[in-house]
Amino acid sequence: MRARHHSGLLVLAVLALLALPARHAESVRRSPDGTVEELLALDARPFAIAHRGFGDNLGEDPSRPIENTVPAVQRGFKAGASVVEVDVQLTRDGEVAVFHDDFLPDLTCLNTLTLAGLQARLPFVPALQAALNQARRFNDAAPLRGLVIVELKAAAPMCDPADTQDQAIVAAVVRVIRQMRMSDQVMLASFSPALLYLAQAHAPEIARILSVSGLQFLSAAEIGAALGLPVRLIDKPLSLGLQWAEVGPAFRLPGYRSVAEALRTAGVTGVRLVEADLLMLGIAHEDDACPAGAPFVEALHASRFKALGFTVTTPAGWTCLQSLGLDGIYTNDVPFGVAHQAPIR
Repeated sequence: MRARHHSGLLVLAVLALLALPARHAESVRRSPDGTVEELLALDARPFAIAHRGFGDNLGEDPSRPIENTVPAVQRGFKAGASVVEVDVQLTRDGEVAVFHDDFLPDLTCLNTLTLAGLQARLPFVPALQAALNQARRFNDAAPLRGLVIVELKAAAPMCDPADTQDQAIVAAVVRVIRQMRMSDQVMLASFSPALLYLAQAHAPEIARILSVSGLQFLSAAEIGAALGLPVRLIDKPLSLGLQWAEVGPAFRLPGYRSVAEALRTAGVTGVRLVEADLLMLGIAHEDDACPAGAPFVEALHASRFKALGFTVTTPAGWTCLQSLGLDGIYTNDVPFGVAHQAPIR
């Protein structure tokens, strides 16, 4: 009995040894997923963010894919970007469409169309699932790729006059991300701290980004003069202590009385990153002289937030924003941004 027992153990040991190379080979072939945590842990900066997939383009440039489409996301990652950004909207049937505006040129609101109805009019518009699935094909940790920034849009006053859609868009986007099991590969960005506050409650595991424009620090009269649109101050139910306004038929956003108030809002919404436009960074236009520094970037870093800047289209614009010490830069010239970003391994 003992001899048979020992011979049986020997056979099992040999079989186990024979299996080791195959298991080792499998582990070598399977690369770990790249995650947002790895991106936020980078010491080198800045990293490039592929704006709307592969840069702004509504079809005027036939050499590039239309923005916010699956081909644009694919092209952005193929160009070497670690992070691609897309915009999303909610359709009438509760689906999430990848599209910049929540209304079409003829002023048809997307929330009056089903996803199929929208795609019948604009066949290139994908569902968020399709864009994320494309990103997952590229997801890798070495080099770090396949990460996505999903921008949540505050509904236009003309499409959501009663201001009731915030919960629905956040819940729908979170549902898609979780179904795709990509919570650690996606970040949620928004100019609306209300949307980010709801996202924090719905999905605290998904990293968030507060978007800020220099226009939000102007008075209602100054914004009206700058944009040529009427400005109406409103009492938003989920105001977070901020003064909100409707700017024309398209925008419903808060104003900030100071940088300190913006930083407080970032803290209340639990974001880890704050992104600022050129105006907020002291640059009215890309061809203007680059400021010597960016106090807002310094304030963000002092408060332990990562700082992103948007959006550059020229080499001079990239060089300027890079000099301000930003952690990441949105770019419409993705190949240039990838070629000039900090080395990402």
